[in-house]
Amino acid sequence: MAFILETERLALREWRPDDAEALAALTGDPEVMRYVGDSRTWDIGRVREWIEKLNVSYRTRGFSRWAVVEKGGGFPVGSCGFAPLPWSGEVDFGYMFRRDRWGRGYASEITPAVLRYGFERYGFKEVVASIDPRNDASRRVLLKLGFAYRGNETLPGEEEESEIYVAPNPSALKNAESG
Repeated sequence: MAFILETERLALREWRPDDAEALAALTGDPEVMRYVGDSRTWDIGRVREWIEKLNVSYRTRGFSRWAVVEKGGGFPVGSCGFAPLPWSGEVDFGYMFRRDRWGRGYASEITPAVLRYGFERYGFKEVVASIDPRNDASRRVLLKLGFAYRGNETLPGEEEESEIYVAPNPSALKNAESG
C-alpha cells in the first residue's frame, strides 16, 4: 500500500471504495459530526458519494481529504487534508478522527506533516481552517500548530458564523520578508 506521507504512528493514503464501512463508522458518530458541516451523521450512501468525490479530486487536483490510518494496522481512523473553497479561491484544511482515537494527539501529529506536504507539493501560499466557535479542542490544536485567528465569517450555505484560522506557507513568508 502506497502512503502519501507518514509520521511516527500514522500514515496518509487515498480513501478507497472498500473504506466505506470504516468511513461510515466515523461519520455516523454524532459526537464526531457535532462540529462538522450541518452536524448530521452520514449514511452509507452519502459516504460512498463522498469517497467518489474525493477520488475525482485526487485525479483532477492531486489532493483532497485523505484517510488517516494507524501504521500498525492500516485501518482508517480519521480523515485529514485539503479542499478548495469555490466561493473564495482559498484552500481549506480539515481533519476528523474516530471518537475512540480522541486524546491521543493524532491531530497534532498529522497536521504539521500534511501542511508541509501541501505547501511543498502544491505550492499553497496559505490554507484556512473553519471551525464551529464551540469547538474548543480544534481551536487549541490549530493555535498550537501555528494557525492565526482571522475572524468570524458566515460561510455560503451556513446559517451560523464559523471561526476562520489561517496558516501561511513558511516559504512564502520568507520570500516576502527577503523581497
